[in-house]
Amino acid sequence: MLIRLALETGGHHAIADEDRLKVMDAKSRAEYRAYLVRIYGFEGPVEEAIAKVADLEPELVQERQKISRLHADLVALGLTPEVVSWLPTFPAAAINIRSAAQAIGWLYVLERATLLAGLVRRHISRTLGESTPIDYLATDAGIPGARFRALGEALCRHARKSSPKAIICAANEAFRAQRQWYLSFPASFATGSEPAGRPIPLRVLTKPATIIERRQPDPDESWPLDAEVERQRA
Repeated sequence: MLIRLALETGGHHAIADEDRLKVMDAKSRAEYRAYLVRIYGFEGPVEEAIAKVADLEPELVQERQKISRLHADLVALGLTPEVVSWLPTFPAAAINIRSAAQAIGWLYVLERATLLAGLVRRHISRTLGESTPIDYLATDAGIPGARFRALGEALCRHARKSSPKAIICAANEAFRAQRQWYLSFPASFATGSEPAGRPIPLRVLTKPATIIERRQPDPDESWPLDAEVERQRA
C-alpha cells in the first residue's frame, strides 16, 4: 500500500515537500514561528478529525499525534495559549473524514511529512540556535523510516477491510486540501511580518487586551498579531 500510495499520489509530492521545506528559508525565530503557525492551522483540525474515527487502532493514532508538541513550541516561541486558540485554521467542514479508510489516507499525508523532519530539525538548530524549540520536529523519535513502515502495515490491514481506492482517494484529497491551505494562508503569517494595510483573518478576537498584556515577545522580532490587535482595540 505504501508503494501504491506513492505511485497514485506522486503528483502531489514535489509541491508538498516544497511547502514543507520552505521553513529552511527562515532567518529568525519570528519566521520559524510563523511557519509553525501555518502547520498548526492545517494539522490541528485534521488530527482532531482523525482522532474521532472509532475504527482506527488507538495506538496508531496516539503514536502519531503531534499537535500538543506543536502547541508547546508555539508557546515557547512567545505565544500565549489564548493567541494559539485564535489562530486561523482549516475549516473542519472541508475535512472529509468519516471512515477508517478516509482517516488513514489523511494520516498518510501527515505522516509522510515527518520523513523531512530530521533534515528540517538539524537545519533549524544550526541556523537559529540549539535552544530553538523543535519538539514538533522531533516527533519521529529519530526513526521516521520505521514509523512509516509501521503505518504501511496498518494501511495494508485497512485495505483488506475496505477498498484500497477509498484510502488512495482520501490521501489525494488530503494533499489537495493541504495545498489549498498553504496557498490561501495569510502572507503575513507566512513571512512573520506585518501585513500592508490588510487585516489578518483571525476567527475571533474577544479578548485582544490579553494578547498585548500577557504575551512576552522577543524585542527584535515582529509578529503580525500585534498591529492587528491594536487596530481591534482602537
